[in-house]
Amino acid sequence: LHKAWHRDPQRAGGSVIVQMAVENNAALAGSFFPQARLGVLAAGAFADMILVDYHAPTPLTAGNLPWQILFGFDAGMVTTTICSGKVLMRDRALLFLDEAQIAARSRELAAAVWQRV
Repeated sequence: LHKAWHRDPQRAGGSVIVQMAVENNAALAGSFFPQARLGVLAAGAFADMILVDYHAPTPLTAGNLPWQILFGFDAGMVTTTICSGKVLMRDRALLFLDEAQIAARSRELAAAVWQRV
C-alpha cells in the first residue's frame, strides 16, 4: 500500500518490511506483555518460529529475502512449528493432538451437522 499511495515503487524496501514484521511486532506485543522477552531467539525468550521447506524460484539473497518470504511462502511449506520452546509440529505431524482420532470423531458428527445446516 505504501508504494501505491506514494506512487513510488522504491518505497517500503525490504529492510522496512523486516523492521515492520520483526521489530515493530515485538514492540507492539511488548506493550501488552512487558515482562516478556520478545523479538529475539534466545533461551528464556517468548519465541515462536516455523521451519519451512522452501525452494526459491529465483536466487535467494539478503536483498530479496523479505520478498521471498512475503510472496514465496505459503502455509503448506511449514514443516515444523515451535511455540514458547515447545515443538508442536514436526515433519508436518502434530505432536500434541491425535489427528486420526479427531478425523474419526468429525466423521461421526458430520451427519448431525449437515442436518442442521
